Amino acid sequence: MRQLTTPNIFELGVTYSNDQISYALEIGNSGGIRPKLTNIGKLDFVVLITSAEVNKSSHRNPYADKIEGSILTYTGAGLKGEQIVTGVNKRLLEQVEEPVPVLGFVKTEVNKYMFVGFLFLLRHYVDYQLDSEGKMRRVLMFEFQIISDIKIAIIGKFSEQFRSIYTKFKHDQIVDDTKIIVKPIKNDFGEEDRQLKAIELLKANLMTVNPYEFEVFAGKLISHVGYTNVKVTKKSGDEGVDVSATLKNPISVDLSYSFQVKRWKHSVGRNEVANLRGSIAMNSHGVIIATSHFTEGAIKESISGGKMPINLVGIDALHEVIVSSKFDISDYLKDKI
Repeated sequence: MRQLTTPNIFELGVTYSNDQISYALEIGNSGGIRPKLTNIGKLDFVVLITSAEVNKSSHRNPYADKIEGSILTYTGAGLKGEQIVTGVNKRLLEQVEEPVPVLGFVKTEVNKYMFVGFLFLLRHYVDYQLDSEGKMRRVLMFEFQIISDIKIAIIGKFSEQFRSIYTKFKHDQIVDDTKIIVKPIKNDFGEEDRQLKAIELLKANLMTVNPYEFEVFAGKLISHVGYTNVKVTKKSGDEGVDVSATLKNPISVDLSYSFQVKRWKHSVGRNEVANLRGSIAMNSHGVIIATSHFTEGAIKESISGGKMPINLVGIDALHEVIVSSKFDISDYLKDKI
């Protein structure tokens, strides 16, 4: 029988077995959120394990946890029913007030978990998802910044290593970018339930196409609703603008529009809005179309006084445009909208 090697460090990009993680850190061996308490019952650190789908497997489960760039979007614990802020979900939120280290591991194959680094909680919010039975439920969403600056996490020194990083991120954090405007929560689902299901099915389908296909999709929709001279940029070198178009006006000058298209699971923040404004030509109007939500910071920046306004089209508004304009999206459907 092969003897278990218990590590005393976790190295970025290296894979470990479930037993190695469990024994080395003295935590449970199951579940995606595994807190470690001190002898006096205080939270010492949290291990977060995900099977984030980052490549070709994403088409199988549009609700899977997802890594986009350096952002991990994680759905809270609880596979069925409403998710609430209690238990291990509540443990993740302790980082909002205290520098509690969260260590991220991604399952790469059977019993192999790659250490991806410490995680800083950017924001959390309530959203909606369809469960395995097609029923709408409220879920807790957590968006983490993956910190790759610390290449080796030393067991017994997590707090010491993480504190300075935590302090820096907290200092640089835009408070409004921690907040998400979500749909109103009601106890009974009627027409609202059907609407939410339709929006979630749209999101699920659009998340199965690759980012460039989504840009092409957006270009066709933009043309469908009345824009002319619609051009989708090449796959690289777009400098922040994915689609350009002209809106003709019979009693005024034609208006030039620059669109940025984001097939994202994580939220769009203030910086993305500011960056688009800085990349578009003078006298051009800007629009961001996204499959996700916008932070309060993004919304405030989009209508900031003295600046060219940027129109924000999130998944809810995108669904409304598609339905009201009777745009045919059958080529992009895996499930019926």
